[in-house]
Amino acid sequence: MKLSVVVIDDKPLILQSIVRTVNWESLNCEVVGQALDGVEGKRAIAELRPDLLITDIKIPGINGLELAECMHRELPLSKTILITGYQDFEFAKQAVRIGVRDIVVKPIRNDELERVIRLAADEIARERSERLREAQREEAYSQLEERHRSSLPPLRSRLVSELIGGAGPAGSELARTAAELGLSWSRCAVVIVRSKRASGSVAAADSHAIAPGRRGEVAELARQAVTRRDFGLVEASLPDELALVCLLPKPLTPREARMKLQGFCHDLIELARERGGWSCCLAVSSTYRGLEQLREAFAEASALMEESFFRTEEPVLLPAPADPAGEGSRFAIIRDLEEFNRMLEQSTAAEMAGHLERFLERVKVYSEGNIRVAKGLLSDMCLAAARYYYRTTGDEFGFDRSIDEILEDVYRLTDMKEASDYLSSFIAEVKGKLEGGDKEYSLVVKKAIDYINVNFAEPIALTTLAEQFGLSPGYLSRLIRAETGINFVDLVVKARIEAAKRLLREPRHKVNEVGEMVGYKEYAYFYQVFKKVEGISPKEYKNGGHGRHPAGPSGGWREDR
Repeated sequence: MKLSVVVIDDKPLILQSIVRTVNWESLNCEVVGQALDGVEGKRAIAELRPDLLITDIKIPGINGLELAECMHRELPLSKTILITGYQDFEFAKQAVRIGVRDIVVKPIRNDELERVIRLAADEIARERSERLREAQREEAYSQLEERHRSSLPPLRSRLVSELIGGAGPAGSELARTAAELGLSWSRCAVVIVRSKRASGSVAAADSHAIAPGRRGEVAELARQAVTRRDFGLVEASLPDELALVCLLPKPLTPREARMKLQGFCHDLIELARERGGWSCCLAVSSTYRGLEQLREAFAEASALMEESFFRTEEPVLLPAPADPAGEGSRFAIIRDLEEFNRMLEQSTAAEMAGHLERFLERVKVYSEGNIRVAKGLLSDMCLAAARYYYRTTGDEFGFDRSIDEILEDVYRLTDMKEASDYLSSFIAEVKGKLEGGDKEYSLVVKKAIDYINVNFAEPIALTTLAEQFGLSPGYLSRLIRAETGINFVDLVVKARIEAAKRLLREPRHKVNEVGEMVGYKEYAYFYQVFKKVEGISPKEYKNGGHGRHPAGPSGGWREDR
């Protein structure tokens, strides 16, 4: 494609010389307009919108600098070449400011003019090519983004459908997949939607699964209804039910979540009636902490939906709120604690975290505002976790604090939010230790560490320990060093000093007794080792007030003692 050129000069001879003698064909250019003054030239620029303007500076009407400025303003991708008989530096400075490509000094030589035109034409061609590539890149990016956006709904739907069905990723893989799909939540719930026969029919109470052909319509109405609420919505592709997964982004009380979900359901029912002319009923699960629990949430919503046969006047079926603590709930709290114990043994830390809120809600109901009762139940839950750890490992000193200190932590808690954080952290600690925590040791090293943690108060020799595993002392020593980063002797010292610190924090133990309790027969040697490891003496440690204090917001839960 040739570049269009407009030439302006008030001297006809020079004008025609430029128009007729320059080899425009070889420059891939074409003169589309010419003018003898600035006014006519400006009109030609406005009408022809050239790629290149060649103009004398000193022309009547509007001078060349003004025309160049007009070109730069109106056609920023075009170029201007000025012709002047004055080698004036001020002209050059002004020309640069208004975007002039080059200046040619009279008398004009065709070879010089053609050289300047060729440079301008090449620059225009490069810029056009770059603009074209940029436009193509933007178009490609736009298409990719559009494909990505259009692929997200079905991918999200597939994920929640798999989770409802008991399949799909778990743990860190689920977290990574959810992040890639742009899913975020603090709590989640499942809503099942069914249609109902029109009022007055013989079987008006019956509810029926939404026909596959109508599910898209209902899902669109649900998306419209959720725009009035600040939570996300994902449709699950299930063969027999229309299920909607609601993702609530902010922590809410059970009552707040219930009201928000109930409002969404009533909006959807109204939209279905107004725009579709049909009735529907919805069953809503409780809110759950993690997507791993969608299967449980769906089962809860399904069970509620079956109650629609008996609850014909209720278009929205929700779980019954917690009843005030009566005789039934007093026995139920025992069942809840037994279930908590079972889950400690059978569930992962993530699953425990998901169910913990329900346990704490039962504690609140049973306590009836009595803080001492609530803290007693929380203590029982912590003790259950500690006992489970001891039964599994035989290690009485597996934590960095004693049972007394754990109970003191519970009685310092100031509100249920702090209680939830503390219990979540404690359970995660127990599970983390049992599941290997962040370190992956070989079976031999793990058993060696467990043996040291249990028998630190007794004389422990590397030779004796190696014989238990049928290994040479040197090999076991190298293995422990490679995996733990410290040698066998330091591993024993670490276990003994950690146990000593726990014992020193207990008022009933005297300083000179603790060393012997952890395996040091001579207090002087115990004193020396303790100070080397901790930087202070055992007595200074005991008198330093090293009791733990649970982290959490101050205020909110007060108790008169």
